[in-house]
Amino acid sequence: MYRIIDIETENTGADVMEDNKRILSVQIGDDTKQNLYWADSGDPRWTLESAKNEIASLLSQGVVFAGYNIKGFDVRFLKQFLSVEIPETNIFDLCLCQSQRLIKLTGKNRPRLEDACRACGVKVTHKQKMNEKAQKYKANETFKKLALTKAKELVKNKGWSLDFSYNYVLDKIAGGNAIYDAYLKFVKSGGQKNTLFYEYAIGDVISEYNLLKALGY
Repeated sequence: MYRIIDIETENTGADVMEDNKRILSVQIGDDTKQNLYWADSGDPRWTLESAKNEIASLLSQGVVFAGYNIKGFDVRFLKQFLSVEIPETNIFDLCLCQSQRLIKLTGKNRPRLEDACRACGVKVTHKQKMNEKAQKYKANETFKKLALTKAKELVKNKGWSLDFSYNYVLDKIAGGNAIYDAYLKFVKSGGQKNTLFYEYAIGDVISEYNLLKALGY
C-alpha cells in the first residue's frame, strides 16, 4: 500500500539543500484523498505534530511512502526538522527505482518531476501558476545580483558554464521566494484550499501518485 509524502520548505536562497530554514508543510495522500499539515496552523488537526502522528500511524499499518526524490529531499528534512525517521523498507523513491526508464522516456539524465510526468502523460498543470509567480522574482535586480554571485561560485566549484549556473541559481531563488510568498498568503487565509500554496502542494501529491500508477505500481 503506497502513500505519497511530500514537503514544502522555507528556502529563499540559492541552495535547495543547504538554505532550508524549516518545514512549511507536509502533504500525505493518494489520488483520492490528501491531507496538508502546516507549520503555522491554528487548528490542531493540521499541525506538523499531527503530521508526525499520521506518519507513525501509517507506518504501523505497513504503508510504503512514495515520492519523487524523497530520499534526497523529503526524508532528509523530515528527520532534520521534525525528528521523523522513515525506515528504508518503507520508502519508495520513483526517481531512483525507475531512473533508467525515466532517463529513456524523458531524454534527460536528471529529469525533474515535471519531465517525468509529461513523458508518462500525467498532468502537472499546478506547477504553471507557481512558475508564473516566480517570474517577478526573476526580474528583481537584487535577486539577479545574488544569482550572479552564486553562479560564479558554481563555475569555480563545479565547472559549469556561467550562463547555465546563473539561470540555475536564479530559478532556485525565484522559485523559493514564490513558494514562501504563497505560503504566507495561505497562512493569512487561515489555510484555505482555494489558495495557490494549497493547490501547488496538493498538486504534487496527486501528480506523484498518478506517476506511480503510470509506471505500473
